[in-house]
Amino acid sequence: MKSSTRQWLEFAARDLKASELVLKEPYLTNICLYHCQQTIEKSFKAILEETSINIPRIHSVTTLYEKFPADVKTKIQINTDVLGTIDDIYIDARYPTDVGLLPDGFPSLEQAMDIYTISKRIFENVSKYLDCTEY
Repeated sequence: MKSSTRQWLEFAARDLKASELVLKEPYLTNICLYHCQQTIEKSFKAILEETSINIPRIHSVTTLYEKFPADVKTKIQINTDVLGTIDDIYIDARYPTDVGLLPDGFPSLEQAMDIYTISKRIFENVSKYLDCTEY
């Protein structure tokens, strides 16, 4: 594994840990979701780095996943509807809004727990694919 790939995974692991710690405080569910999205984004960027695909300076996990080579998508299958939800959450969890998934800007604890579970699973699947067992 490239050292730069390992760095992406390290940052993803730290975001996952942050989301886990923040999840213990229901007042901070939007912050939890931000770190969940960041976990997925950085995990996906690790895949792109390892497969020598130019990493765009974007936050859309859907767009990043679409850049995966076909063989990687076969091994790391993710529901793109879920990724669309993660993309929506990234904006809604960061900025107050009148419309969208999080109309009040603050997700419920249940929503945060669901997204945390998804981000953890994606991180673990990417780490396994990259044969990185240290996280």
